[in-house]
Amino acid sequence: MAANEWAWLPTPRKDILPTIQAALRKRFVFCDVIADLLSAACYEPCNVLLWGPGGHGKSEMAVTALRALGLRDEEIFIQSFGEGMSEDRLWGGPDMASLDTCVRYDTTRSFLAPQYKVVIFEELFDAPAQALLPLKDVLTRRAFMNGTERVEMSAKVVIACTNKDPREFAEGSDAVQALMERFLLQKEVRWPGYEAKHYRELFAKVRRGSSMGGKQLQTMLSKVIAGLNEEKTFIMSPRMAIQSLEVVSNAAKIHGDMTITAEAFQSIRFVQGMQSYTADLARRIERQLPDEKISIRLTEADFTHHDDGPLKTPRNQIPALISESLSSRFIHCDEIVQVLTHAFFQPCNVLLWGPGGHGKSDMVMTALKKLGYLENEIFLQSFGEGMTEDRLWGGPNIAKLDECLEYDTDRSFLPFEVVILEEILDASSQALLPLKDVLTRRVFMNGNKSVPMRSQAIVACTNKDPRQFAKDSDAVKALLERFPLQLEVRWPSYDQADYEALFSKTNPDAGPDRRKLNRIYAHVIANLNDDRDSGFQISPRIALGGLRLAANSVGRHQRKKMIVDDILTIRNVQGMESYKKDVESLIRAALREGGVEVLLSDIDERARQLRGKMQDINLKFTSAKDLDDEARGDVNDEAISDMVDLMSTMDALKHELFSIEVSDPMLIKWKKRSEAAVDEVAAEIEAGR
Repeated sequence: MAANEWAWLPTPRKDILPTIQAALRKRFVFCDVIADLLSAACYEPCNVLLWGPGGHGKSEMAVTALRALGLRDEEIFIQSFGEGMSEDRLWGGPDMASLDTCVRYDTTRSFLAPQYKVVIFEELFDAPAQALLPLKDVLTRRAFMNGTERVEMSAKVVIACTNKDPREFAEGSDAVQALMERFLLQKEVRWPGYEAKHYRELFAKVRRGSSMGGKQLQTMLSKVIAGLNEEKTFIMSPRMAIQSLEVVSNAAKIHGDMTITAEAFQSIRFVQGMQSYTADLARRIERQLPDEKISIRLTEADFTHHDDGPLKTPRNQIPALISESLSSRFIHCDEIVQVLTHAFFQPCNVLLWGPGGHGKSDMVMTALKKLGYLENEIFLQSFGEGMTEDRLWGGPNIAKLDECLEYDTDRSFLPFEVVILEEILDASSQALLPLKDVLTRRVFMNGNKSVPMRSQAIVACTNKDPRQFAKDSDAVKALLERFPLQLEVRWPSYDQADYEALFSKTNPDAGPDRRKLNRIYAHVIANLNDDRDSGFQISPRIALGGLRLAANSVGRHQRKKMIVDDILTIRNVQGMESYKKDVESLIRAALREGGVEVLLSDIDERARQLRGKMQDINLKFTSAKDLDDEARGDVNDEAISDMVDLMSTMDALKHELFSIEVSDPMLIKWKKRSEAAVDEVAAEIEAGR
């Protein structure tokens, strides 16, 4: 190797190993082997592959080591690979200025740019063969033929990181096998053990200078985490453990007394990855805690932040404002209040998931507005199958299209302090991979310019179960790790009392008649849930939409009381399509149990309609008198047929009224009045016959 080749690092060769060791030992545990490997890769430049389970800081260790050696951020290129990786993206995208003559790439936006000394490729083996094979060629030749131009690869070291076992991938893919041969050094990154002492050592490194109370908390939390681990199914990664320490310690400030109690440890359930546990997680956490009362006093030295915070609202005001804003509008929102409080208090990203219609985005918007954000200060964007990189970064900068592909990032989420991304898991890998990169590095390379991500808290909402998507998509799995807090949003129950509470929240000033309507409607939809196949519950949105339609139906038809037809309008609400065949019988059955008033009103209305039909029939007979014999006979036959149908309908109405059972004195009087009215109409029909 030429003499100048040895001097590619600011650090002398003899100091490479001790420098990397010292840097990694400050932040990581079980890092000496990794330090040795990275020093070997930098000592006599060669490529290295780090693989193993997520959350162990593979990329972070690499970046920490490189910075310790004196490399600047602009000399380190980091890129995520994955299912959506393409040659275009690998080589920096098309060179717009030469598109009219030939296909060339803007390699200044790729890892081939001359300023980069080290390249870090994340999730390398998730990419398709179409991207891996040309990459293998370039790593071999250390040059890329960009049209007729030869672009030399300046980077001395390529560090590949992946959560997958490359040995399994190499067995079924020649492209992976060939690429692996270009990485001389390879090492699995995982802890040899996940015991309480290992987590305690990690906490001591990330929270240096903690008070005695802070150290006591770290010791207790280490035991809790180690007790939750299940060797064959779930191990809490270092990243998850650090986030657990963050939320548990923050609970002391959120409650305002700087004291850790047993309840603070329950915040662990919001940490990304804990969704793999079932509903007994709270009990399992309690089981790991000591029997005596917990009261650990913390000091400012035990926190990573101060009270002013990066958001508009000071940290000490966030808990009360979020609780006040959500509790006044939503039910079953205690956990939402807690997870959003943690997210904005820290601040950090949070994923809310669960069935549609539960107001996830609405709750986030409500909380943010209470924290002082105006509508135009909150960036809200819907993802989906059609989401593209262009749309994600604000669309192409039209003024520069003839020179290079730059984006109008002022129209993206990057300048906004708070962001809501809806249906994020519906997007393709092509959009999720670059998003994951930016959430990790907090900067977006727009052409040759770096655009900082100013977003402090990103709330992602989705109706999908991320656990299922993470199994099928490595891009989703990688992205989910950038949302430290996660919560499933659904009601614990969907009973009559739940819907009544919802209706009361949305209309707190309702009078007696409206409250009675709310009670009856809540009873009906709770019964509809019972008669539906498992897996579906009438959501809050459907319930409120149906109630609004029912109330409007009464007014539109100028009735004084609600009848069955008004409640049946719920069939037209989104999500109720499969009920159309049997919904009337289900509703009538539910009303016999908890809505007799509606049935009696319905009978009164139908009796009134039958009287009107009787009058119409009499008019037919009268009009027939002035017709000739043949025409009179036709009209009379039609009137007689209508009379038969009318009598049959009246008999059914009387039977229905007779079958209604009531015990309330007011309803007994009402039923008697209805019986008298029906008998009167029946007598008129009998006389008319």
